[in-house]
Amino acid sequence: MIKGINEKEECIIQGILKDYPYDFFYYGSRVKGNYTKLSDLDILLKNEAEVPYSVIEDIELKFNESKISYIVNISQYANMDENFYNLIKNDLVKIEN
Repeated sequence: MIKGINEKEECIIQGILKDYPYDFFYYGSRVKGNYTKLSDLDILLKNEAEVPYSVIEDIELKFNESKISYIVNISQYANMDENFYNLIKNDLVKIEN
Protein backbone atom coordinates (compact mmCIF):
# COMPACT_ATOMS: atom_id res chain seq x y z
CA MET A 1 0.00 0.00 0.00
CA ILE A 2 1.16 3.53 -0.69
CA LYS A 3 1.38 6.34 1.88
CA GLY A 4 -1.38 8.51 0.44
CA ILE A 5 -4.30 6.07 0.55
CA ASN A 6 -5.75 3.98 3.33
CA GLU A 7 -6.75 0.32 3.30
CA LYS A 8 -10.44 1.05 2.65
CA GLU A 9 -9.58 3.27 -0.33
CA GLU A 10 -7.19 0.62 -1.64
CA CYS A 11 -10.03 -1.95 -1.61
CA ILE A 12 -12.31 0.47 -3.50
CA ILE A 13 -9.60 1.15 -6.10
CA GLN A 14 -8.84 -2.54 -6.60
CA GLY A 15 -12.56 -3.31 -6.82
CA ILE A 16 -13.03 -0.76 -9.60
CA LEU A 17 -9.95 -1.75 -11.61
CA LYS A 18 -10.31 -5.54 -11.33
CA ASP A 19 -12.79 -5.60 -14.21
CA TYR A 20 -10.30 -4.17 -16.72
CA PRO A 21 -7.59 -6.29 -18.42
CA TYR A 22 -4.85 -3.67 -18.13
CA ASP A 23 -1.92 -2.92 -15.86
CA PHE A 24 -2.47 0.03 -13.54
CA PHE A 25 0.12 1.94 -11.52
CA TYR A 26 -0.01 4.63 -8.86
CA TYR A 27 2.28 7.65 -9.22
CA GLY A 28 2.49 11.24 -8.04
CA SER A 29 2.34 12.93 -4.65
CA ARG A 30 0.37 10.17 -2.92
CA VAL A 31 3.15 7.72 -3.81
CA LYS A 32 6.00 10.09 -2.97
CA GLY A 33 4.46 11.06 0.36
CA ASN A 34 4.33 14.81 -0.33
CA TYR A 35 0.54 14.91 -0.68
CA THR A 36 -2.04 16.97 1.16
CA LYS A 37 -5.61 16.08 2.09
CA LEU A 38 -6.78 17.68 -1.17
CA SER A 39 -4.21 16.02 -3.46
CA ASP A 40 -5.54 13.96 -6.33
CA LEU A 41 -4.59 10.34 -6.99
CA ASP A 42 -2.73 9.70 -10.22
CA ILE A 43 -3.14 6.33 -11.90
CA LEU A 44 -1.32 5.22 -15.04
CA LEU A 45 -3.06 2.72 -17.32
CA LYS A 46 -0.15 0.96 -18.99
CA ASN A 47 -1.08 -0.65 -22.27
CA GLU A 48 0.91 -0.47 -25.50
CA ALA A 49 -2.17 0.37 -27.59
CA GLU A 50 -4.41 3.29 -26.74
CA VAL A 51 -7.48 2.24 -24.79
CA PRO A 52 -10.80 3.58 -26.12
CA TYR A 53 -11.93 6.79 -24.43
CA SER A 54 -15.22 5.13 -23.47
CA VAL A 55 -13.27 2.73 -21.21
CA ILE A 56 -11.40 5.60 -19.52
CA GLU A 57 -14.67 7.45 -19.12
CA ASP A 58 -16.27 4.38 -17.51
CA ILE A 59 -13.38 4.02 -15.04
CA GLU A 60 -13.50 7.72 -14.16
CA LEU A 61 -17.27 7.55 -13.64
CA LYS A 62 -16.85 4.63 -11.22
CA PHE A 63 -14.28 6.60 -9.25
CA ASN A 64 -16.52 9.68 -9.20
CA GLU A 65 -19.36 7.57 -7.81
CA SER A 66 -17.15 5.84 -5.24
CA LYS A 67 -16.57 6.74 -1.59
CA ILE A 68 -13.08 8.07 -2.37
CA SER A 69 -12.95 11.69 -1.21
CA TYR A 70 -10.44 13.00 -3.75
CA ILE A 71 -10.14 13.24 -7.51
CA VAL A 72 -8.65 10.26 -9.35
CA ASN A 73 -6.85 11.03 -12.61
CA ILE A 74 -6.29 8.27 -15.18
CA SER A 75 -3.41 8.69 -17.64
CA GLN A 76 -2.61 6.39 -20.54
CA TYR A 77 0.90 5.22 -21.24
CA ALA A 78 0.12 4.86 -24.97
CA ASN A 79 -0.40 8.59 -25.42
CA MET A 80 1.83 9.94 -22.66
CA ASP A 81 4.70 12.27 -23.45
CA GLU A 82 7.97 10.33 -23.21
CA ASN A 83 9.66 13.05 -21.14
CA PHE A 84 6.82 12.99 -18.61
CA TYR A 85 6.94 9.20 -18.44
CA ASN A 86 10.68 9.38 -17.77
CA LEU A 87 9.96 11.72 -14.84
CA ILE A 88 7.47 9.34 -13.21
CA LYS A 89 8.70 5.86 -14.15
CA ASN A 90 10.82 5.38 -11.00
CA ASP A 91 7.82 6.22 -8.80
CA LEU A 92 5.35 3.78 -10.37
CA VAL A 93 3.72 1.35 -7.94
CA LYS A 94 1.72 -1.50 -9.49
CA ILE A 95 -1.89 -1.79 -8.40
CA GLU A 96 -2.75 -5.39 -7.69
CA ASN A 97 -6.15 -6.13 -9.17
